Amino acid sequence: MNEELVIVGKVINFFGIKGELKILSDFDKEELAFKCGMHVLIKEEWLSITSVRKHKNYILIRVNNLNDINLVTKYIGFNVYIRKSDLNLGEDEYLLDDLIGAKVIDEKNNIGEVIDAYIGPSSSYVKVLYENKEYLIPLVDAYIKKFDKNNKILYTTNAKDLII
Repeated sequence: MNEELVIVGKVINFFGIKGELKILSDFDKEELAFKCGMHVLIKEEWLSITSVRKHKNYILIRVNNLNDINLVTKYIGFNVYIRKSDLNLGEDEYLLDDLIGAKVIDEKNNIGEVIDAYIGPSSSYVKVLYENKEYLIPLVDAYIKKFDKNNKILYTTNAKDLII
């Protein structure tokens, strides 16, 4: 069975001599992806996360209880993947990447299609293309009603006011 894999970060280095991997991630659900017991795919190997901690803007993980720097340097430079199903997302939960390609409907009017999604400092945003114009919609309750994952439709309110 082909399960959907999601990229959650990249191993950019090791940290210390005890085998921790330094992960750079902009994944919107880090707390679900990086936890003990989660299985990650790095360099075509499935590994189990055995410890997790934050350090500055990085996530430090130990995998398979490997406690030696020499055993983990081979993972440097490789992306980190997880199975999307392992996130156990609820019916109303979605990933930012799920929004890409969605039709945007504002008060029954089509106001474009999502072409990208970003995590910002205060909230996340989607970039929408409408009549050869691009604009951003913040993913906050003031603009977003709901996202229909099955039909890929993002329902909004007052978002048409953001079109310049």
